[in-house]
Order: sequence, then C-alpha cells, then structure tokens
Amino acid sequence: MSQVITEPKADVVILGLGVMGGAVAAELSTAGFKVVGIEKGPYYQFADDFAPVKYDEWGIMVMRKFDHPLPMSTFTMRQNGNQFALPVRRYTPTDQVISMGHAVGGMAHHYAGDMGRYGPWAYEMASETASKYGSNFISSIEPNQDVEDWPMQYTDYEPYYVAWEQSWGVTGTNEGPLLPMSGNYPLPPHPDTAVGTAFANACEAVGYSPFPTPTALASKPYTNQYGVAVNECVYDGWCTEGCNYVCETGAKANSAFRTVPAAISSGNFTLAVNSYAYRLDTNSEGLITAARYYDSAGNIHVQPGTVFFNGLWGFNIIRSMLLSGLGDPYSPSTVTGSLGRGITEADLVGPYTIGTINIGANAYPAGNGSGGQYNIRDLADDNFDHTGLNFIGGLNTLGVGGYAGSGPGFANNYFGAAAPTSIGSAYKASWKDFYLKTAQGVTIFNYTNQLPRTDYWSDLDPHYADIYGDPLARATLDFGVNEYNTSNYVVPKMAPVLTKMGCTNVFSTPSMKPGSVHVDAFQAHTRGGARLGLNSATSVFNMWQQSWTTPNLFASGEICNTTGNNMTAGTHGSGYQSYVASEGIKKYLASPGELATSM
Repeated sequence: MSQVITEPKADVVILGLGVMGGAVAAELSTAGFKVVGIEKGPYYQFADDFAPVKYDEWGIMVMRKFDHPLPMSTFTMRQNGNQFALPVRRYTPTDQVISMGHAVGGMAHHYAGDMGRYGPWAYEMASETASKYGSNFISSIEPNQDVEDWPMQYTDYEPYYVAWEQSWGVTGTNEGPLLPMSGNYPLPPHPDTAVGTAFANACEAVGYSPFPTPTALASKPYTNQYGVAVNECVYDGWCTEGCNYVCETGAKANSAFRTVPAAISSGNFTLAVNSYAYRLDTNSEGLITAARYYDSAGNIHVQPGTVFFNGLWGFNIIRSMLLSGLGDPYSPSTVTGSLGRGITEADLVGPYTIGTINIGANAYPAGNGSGGQYNIRDLADDNFDHTGLNFIGGLNTLGVGGYAGSGPGFANNYFGAAAPTSIGSAYKASWKDFYLKTAQGVTIFNYTNQLPRTDYWSDLDPHYADIYGDPLARATLDFGVNEYNTSNYVVPKMAPVLTKMGCTNVFSTPSMKPGSVHVDAFQAHTRGGARLGLNSATSVFNMWQQSWTTPNLFASGEICNTTGNNMTAGTHGSGYQSYVASEGIKKYLASPGELATSM
C-alpha cells in the first residue's frame, strides 16, 4: 500500500535535473542554499552505464534504452484546432527520430552537441523589424503573428552566456563580427576537416565571415568554475546519428557531468531520482508550498520549499502549471491569456542546395557529432536587407564540414522491410565504398525561423492521460508562411559558395509552396508557450524567469523563449536562462515578492 511521505523543507525545490535544473542546482547549492532536485529518471554514470554498452546500436538507436519511456507519459499533436490530436506512442527511427530524456542530464545525454548564441536581433525581433521595415511588415507575412521582444537585450544576457559556456566547456573561437562577444569560448575548436576548410575559404572569398561551429563536446581536458573536471573527446564516432548516442567519457556536456556533481559536492543538495513530479500545491496567497511526486514504489512524496524552479522538458512546464491551476491559460478563440501561447517548432522546411566535392573521407565511426564544421551568420537574422522581401530571419543552424564518421550508420539497414536493391552481395559490397569515400556530398538546408502565431498553442488533452491518469499536454502547431519564404530565398544563395568550394553538379531543389509539408513529428526544439516577456497579459515569466502570477515559481528552457529564432540549436543555447533564474531566485530569497513590473 502506498504512503504519503512529507520531506524536510528546502530553500529551493527543482523539478527536473536536465540542462536547466542542473545549472540552478549548482548555482544555489554552492551559494549555501538547501536545494532538493526531483528527477524522473535515474542518475547514469558514463563509466559504469554507458561505456560497457556504448556500441549497442540496436538498443540505443532503435530501442532508445536510455531515453524516456513513452508509456509513462507522452504528448499529443495536431496541426489545427479542428483536428483530433493523436499521441506520440513510439520513437520511429525514420520519422520520430528525436527522443526525450530520462535521467539526470536529460536530453543532453544524446544530442549532437551544437552550441552557439542568439544574436542581438533575436531579442528585439518585433521592435527592430517595425523600426526598419514598418509596423505592419510582420503581419503582412503572417496575419496571425504574435511576435514580441524579449524582456532583456543581448547585452543584458551576455554575462549569463559567459557563465553558462564556462560551466559547459563550450568549444570554438567566437562567432565573427556579426555577434559581439566579450571573449572567445573557453575551449579551442575541434580539428577542421578538409571539407570544413574548403567551405570556410569559399565563404571568405565571397565576402562572408565563417567561424568554427561552437560545440559542447570538450576538445581538451577542462575544469569548470565549479571545480568539476571534464574529460576530452576521444573521437570514436559513436556520437550522433539522429542525436541518439550517449558519451562513454563524459566529454559530451550535460548536467550529470558538469553541474550536478558540484551541487552534490556542496553538501547542500538532496537528489530524488526515479521520481515523477505531478503537482504543485498552493496556499490562499497563491504561492507554491510543496511539490508532489511519485517514487518508484508508488509512494507519494510531499516536498515543501520556499522557491520552486521548473526545469521540466518543454510541454511539461506548461502541463505541470495547468494541472496545478497556475498561470493564465491561453484561449485561442479570444486571444487572451498567456500559458500555452506562442509555441513554435524548429524544423527543416524548404529547398536544398546540393553539390559534390572531390574530397575523400573515412566514414567509419570516428570524430564526433558537431566538430570540424563551420558556420556563418551573414545570411541569418536581419544581417542582410529584407526590404521588399516576404519574410524575416534567414539561414539558421548552418554547419558544413562535419566529421564523416560522426555516427556508426549501420542502423539504417534495420528500418522497415528491405527493398530488392538493399539485399544481396552487390548491396553488401557497396557498403565498402560507402565508408571509404572518394567524394562527398555537400548539402545546404535551413532549420527555419518560425514565428509565434495566435492559432498555435499548447493545452491539456481532454482524451489522453499519462500512466497516473493525468491529462497529457497537447500541441496545436503547424508550419506557417515565413518558414517557406525564408528558405526559398536564402538556401539558393549558398550555390555560389558551393561552386567556389570546387563542388560539381551544384543545384537547388525547387522552391516549396506554403502548406507543402506539415508538422507531423516532434523535433525536440519546441519554443514558446511559457514565454518570457515584459507584459504579463501575453507572457508567463518576467525578465528574471519569475512567474507573473506565482512569485515563488521560476523556470527556464526553450519553452520560455519569447520568439522562435533558430540561429543556435535550441536548448543547446538556452542554458544561460538558468543563470538569470538563479540570480532571480537569490533576489527573491533575500526579499520575497515580484521582481519586475508588467508594462
């Protein structure tokens, strides 16, 4: 029979020990506060749990043995409010390739490791666009647009970026003249590839400013500001391929190996693993008094605290607030409320520009998921004139020249029934040539800049529930017009660069009309829905990541992003928000109350 167990009160209670929660745990516990972390999954150790089974391609890539079990909880998706939403029930390798995290460290156990920063324009997208192109420019593109500025500007966030990057051990130099940085990233970039070098030289030749893609994969041994020692990458190649491989050395940054160890060492941190948080209790004043969670035996734990930080994955931040009666739920019919409002998705939409370069490569597993490649900002954000164009934003998350053996690649043989051309001795012989390349394809595509719209939102699904009987989160979301228009314009602009590289057979696929494809799978980087902002009527959290309606609740993550900019790879570049939240929590503990005033 299950029991109700009341735990000792803490100064700070953290829900979720992924990227965001781990940073808050380290910052506050090392500052002397009593902190409790509640994590749904276990605490994996890379030497004991990952290294012995690292090469289990079927178990990791196909069966997702280290990832969140969808029968426990999932979410539902639909493309508009007239559809019946359906749940994500399995990780299908050829479609639903991205899986959710399930351990201390969260999804960052199995990402490719791309990092970076949002530029100044991303934080002032609405006001800068209106000032330069007119107040109706965005609405002329997306009539239902719901774009707002962030509550702070890039220069305000820059010190928090620095703290975050130091804790993570980000590699690279800087991001060129179009992104002001107070210094270089803490670790040097990974070795270039021949293709990466050719791309960088070609970009310079046409007047662009290339830079090594920042990564969260340690390029050398490193000790961060908390005294946590980090191992360097061993370049064994079992790193990416659908963002699914864990790291056997801990070189791939996540909170389990960067921040949570500092919290544990402080003596001020208590960790509850295999614990499923499901409610936040409140008092008559509207403040949270305790978090409730189930342990692995089915017991209910009541964890009292003074401040609560919500570091759950994306939709679950929204869901937990809705289930607990917190916030002002968004209504698309009246366009009022804020919780669930303005969700966007970072996904691939539009044409490709493709070429072939006569540079060989060894594609057997070697290298890592994001090193060796180069990026540019010249065609991103508002770094080129948009006068007369039918979109805002540009070419995002571009990385060319990565390691050919960044993932094993064998799992591609397992998916679905074999075609006649995928069996037999000739097919087997072709794999030798596949791994020992004499030439390589170079492909340019765009993870687009989706704009928040009033007809896209997240709420509770009335039909589906988790294993404990609580409603699932539901996402109503599809691609808009801006994504297509952006990619149709900027992707072909890279053809001269490929030609300059020495590529042959350079061509761009045809432009795509809006509505050609739809959101039909979860792509990991959902943003908005619990937005930061200056206006409590349209945002959920203020500049200090503090809830407008519940002053002792703080949160951070992609789901808190105000706009859908995709210049970085999402969560990988959102960790700085936790350093803002940590400072806000310290301010609240010193003097409880609202830390900002709504406009």
